[in-house]
Amino acid sequence: MPRIVAARSSTGLLLLLIVSCSASAACPAPATHPTPFVGTRGGRKIAHVVADKARAFADGVTVFSGKVVLTYGTETVHAQRIRFNRRTNAFTAIGHVRVTNAQGGELRAHYLHMNRATGRGVARAVRFVLPGSNARGRAVMVILRSRHKSDIKDTRYTMCPEGTKVWYIDADRLHLNYTKDVGIATNARVYFHGVPIFYWPYLSFPISSKRKSGFLPPRYGTASNSGIMLSIPYYWNLAPNYDLTTTPEIMTRRGVLFRNHFRYLGLGYSGSDRIDYIPVDRVYGGPRYALHIAHNQVFNPYWWASINYNRVSDPAFYTDFSANFALASQIDLPQLGAVGYSGRHLRLQVTSSAYQLLDTSIGAAYKPYEELPGLFLNARGTAKPNRLHYRLKASAARFLGGGTPPADRLDLEPALSYPWRWPAGFITPRLAVRETDYWIAGQPTIHRTTPIASLSDGLVFERTLKGGGRQTLEPELSYLYVPYRNQQGIPFFDTAPAPFTYTNLFRTNSFFGPDRQVDANQLIAGLTTRLYSSTGRERLRASVGEIYYFHKPSIYATYQTRVLNRTSDLAAEAYARLSRHWYVRGSLAWNPNNDQTDEGDAYVEYSPKPNAIITVGHRYIRGVQEQVDVSLQWPVLTHWSTLVETSYSLMQSASLESYLGIQYNSCCWGLGFYVGKTLGLNNTQFTTAMFEFTLNGLGALGSAPVVPLSQHGFMLGY
Repeated sequence: MPRIVAARSSTGLLLLLIVSCSASAACPAPATHPTPFVGTRGGRKIAHVVADKARAFADGVTVFSGKVVLTYGTETVHAQRIRFNRRTNAFTAIGHVRVTNAQGGELRAHYLHMNRATGRGVARAVRFVLPGSNARGRAVMVILRSRHKSDIKDTRYTMCPEGTKVWYIDADRLHLNYTKDVGIATNARVYFHGVPIFYWPYLSFPISSKRKSGFLPPRYGTASNSGIMLSIPYYWNLAPNYDLTTTPEIMTRRGVLFRNHFRYLGLGYSGSDRIDYIPVDRVYGGPRYALHIAHNQVFNPYWWASINYNRVSDPAFYTDFSANFALASQIDLPQLGAVGYSGRHLRLQVTSSAYQLLDTSIGAAYKPYEELPGLFLNARGTAKPNRLHYRLKASAARFLGGGTPPADRLDLEPALSYPWRWPAGFITPRLAVRETDYWIAGQPTIHRTTPIASLSDGLVFERTLKGGGRQTLEPELSYLYVPYRNQQGIPFFDTAPAPFTYTNLFRTNSFFGPDRQVDANQLIAGLTTRLYSSTGRERLRASVGEIYYFHKPSIYATYQTRVLNRTSDLAAEAYARLSRHWYVRGSLAWNPNNDQTDEGDAYVEYSPKPNAIITVGHRYIRGVQEQVDVSLQWPVLTHWSTLVETSYSLMQSASLESYLGIQYNSCCWGLGFYVGKTLGLNNTQFTTAMFEFTLNGLGALGSAPVVPLSQHGFMLGY
């Protein structure tokens, strides 16, 4: 077995063909036979040659013939004939040349010449397979300019499996620069089932995971209020830690909308800014814009800051230019800023809050107040059981707008508690005093001092089940006493009723915010049970609770107006993982005095396999809301699936939002079509149609990604 020792080699030959592409997991990669690493000698890689025949010449040339196998590092060259020159460190392989590497890549050629010292070489009649994927192609000639540069002439590339030609790219010339991680294709044509569908005279693309400036796939669609839409995004890779995407969106009815999205990320800070601007909206009759600024800053482990600022030129901007129901149906846009300190025993926050009103049907008196500024403090002692705890909650704020004169508010709530805890239960007495003062321009000062006393206790019972697992029973009682204080003349600045849920039963105030403090002389009773599997996983949790009023409150939240006797509604909530595929959850507010449901929701989810899920839900608030939510993603045929999402108001007999889509997705290509209808502000309905055509490994051409709706937040179970 002839054996030679070679000098250090250039970068592996197969690197010249590795371009930036992503394979689909749906198609199995072709079977490969990785080459083992041979080894080194004296710090240098060594080469082994196995051949039927070998003939050496005086000029340092050795010719191997027959079944020749040259192994060098992790690469192996098979050929009928290899001519090796030890003086120049070059070799020439002829006849059924096949090169493999440890990663599973493969190159086949009729002729291969390479100088391992300089990295220069040439290969003719080339076919290649990239490691770990279905990426494959062919070329008339490959020229290795150096270790870091190569040219491929008359090449064809595809990500489809062997034997299929669904899509491929032909290019006259492909230049790869590994120093800059950039590839340049000349006269690139994309074929789909043999039909040319796109042409690029000059195409630049990254050949690594690094980002690169350039055009992104265009998007197409149509909307009932904007006409046919075409978006051509351009990505600017400005720096490793910030970038910009500029997207001109051409609309046949309105004109050109310029969307700009700037992102940045640094040590301790990050942000995302969006500016959308249309110079002339032909339907609206003038310029329009939308601005969004989001910034988060961490100065050190204790201090932080954040900004969330939003503004639009007119209330209908998002209704006209966004297919997102949540965005199109907003009644106001927040303009928030905050600076805070978070320590072990102290939290401090200074805020500024304002809002732009979008719903024109709301009068100025109902516009959210501007809080300029707000100060919040939360101080507490060490939270250890069987020890006296102290806590101070404080806030100070100035309010503007809302149809009232400027006002200042100070709210203080010091509290003492002593929690006794043991493995089977707890007892916690608590005493607090809430002092709230108001200075409203042109009005006398308002003082409100309210003591708050409570005593909470609970037990935990547990038993082992026969079939394995365990069950708990957790009763809880809480007594609350708050004397009545007259609160007439105090506006609702930033206060709203807390939802009537099981958790909120145990709050000392049935309002969020300090502008209202309920009076209470009541006992809250609750019961929770949990079921755990033998592995400790929670399979079921159910809770039910009720308030018993020793004295009916004079200050009450909206739901407390339903109190007719000495008890509140029954508040219940439940969660159950019935099996690997079935999941249910729900909540209920039931009035036992008149045997009717005041609030409730219930959801059932079935997901037997990945990308197959059905969710059905019902939401109800007596006299306010009743709607049914249905979402579905389900495979119907091989590679085909359907997508459905709808929210229907039973009170309005109208659809609030609905989406219907069908998609085809294989490892090679994908196709999707989606239609959506959204109800915006002032009951304005608009319809959007979206289309996408995807060539896996190349990119998406369309307006909506061919991925499960759950990844967009549409599916109710996510």
